[in-house]
Amino acid sequence: MRKFQDKGGEDKEVVTAEDDYICINCCHPSSSLFLKYSDNGIRLTPCSNCGKAVDAYIEYDTVLVIIDLMLQYIEAYRHFLMNTSNRVSFMLFRMKLYLQYCHKLCIIFMLCDAYSKWIRRRIMLGNENAYDLEWKFYECLLQSLLEMTSFMVILALMSPNISTTLSINKMLQIFCAGSYGNVFAVLSVIWHLHFLWSYRVLTEMFIFISHVQTQQALYNVKLNRSIIVVVMATLVSRSIGLLVDSFCFI
Repeated sequence: MRKFQDKGGEDKEVVTAEDDYICINCCHPSSSLFLKYSDNGIRLTPCSNCGKAVDAYIEYDTVLVIIDLMLQYIEAYRHFLMNTSNRVSFMLFRMKLYLQYCHKLCIIFMLCDAYSKWIRRRIMLGNENAYDLEWKFYECLLQSLLEMTSFMVILALMSPNISTTLSINKMLQIFCAGSYGNVFAVLSVIWHLHFLWSYRVLTEMFIFISHVQTQQALYNVKLNRSIIVVVMATLVSRSIGLLVDSFCFI
């Protein structure tokens, strides 16, 4: 935390970090997210490039951030992926707790994806005994695990910053930001929508768009490049899934 005096002679403190933050509006780097005055007043740091607040989401409740993520706002993705480090102060406490459990969220998303595959396979095969249905679910779980792992590997290999070492937690965070649409599989059971192909297509489109937004927010690349990266990762992961699926049917 660095202290300085403004033009009026009032003491201020700037909360800084070793890794720079970015402006969620123009992606310009910034050394702080907010200014802390000596009288416990807090003011959002203005961006030196666009003049807007570097990250207005630090004042938002976590629920509002999640809503904006679901609405596919690129600013919300930049906030979640770039500005929610462990060095941010108390205003992001709940978001920090969320980031600490990314591996558990990945397991939940994998289970949701496996359940969705299991439902489709159950429709194709018809009624079977309980043992066969349980074994089919384990096969779908293995298929989802291989698909998600290959998807993350391809995204990492096609990253513009491939020379930069990405931590496992960061990769899981990136994957969670793009795969949370898998929870819609649970809603399909509640509302009996798992038989509708339109619902499945919309869910797949939502997950695809989320991954595209994640790539744009993380690397600040053009839309067409993000689409190409996500399409390649999807094709590779689905190809592996089809191989596993064909092997399970043998």
